[in-house]
Amino acid sequence: MGNDQKYRVGFEPEIVSAPRVREFHDYWLMVRGDRRFPSKADIDIAAIPRLASGLILLKVYDDPLDFEYRIVGDDVASRFGNLKGRRVREAALVNVTSSAYENYCIVVRSGRPQFLEGRANVAYRSGQPCLMSRVHCPLSNDGQQIDHIISFVAFHR
Repeated sequence: MGNDQKYRVGFEPEIVSAPRVREFHDYWLMVRGDRRFPSKADIDIAAIPRLASGLILLKVYDDPLDFEYRIVGDDVASRFGNLKGRRVREAALVNVTSSAYENYCIVVRSGRPQFLEGRANVAYRSGQPCLMSRVHCPLSNDGQQIDHIISFVAFHR
């Protein structure tokens, strides 16, 4: 995957060029502290108001593994549509890798934030694809099992 010319994906923050993606990842690291994962309750959108429009919060379901969009920031919704309340396996999210489900599964399996940067074909915007940078970060209420994923997405030309 990482050798594909269309996008870069992996666990290293250097993959993304958007400063706001790194800013969100730094915030996630701060609220995590010395724990393996922060919890959903640790995330305070009021502490990062300028990032709110690029946030996505997903609830993780087991057996079968699936993800439900719970919060979709305004910038994300304006480009991909409002997916709130939909499951990833049934939603038609346009993603630079065409594998949103698999990327969320990788976060659950690895327990690590995953970064991606590449061209996105956006559903509700005309014109050329734009450059998209994002990070998916795991959350856990009990510190063991990932029960939510919070993502930050930045669009730039």
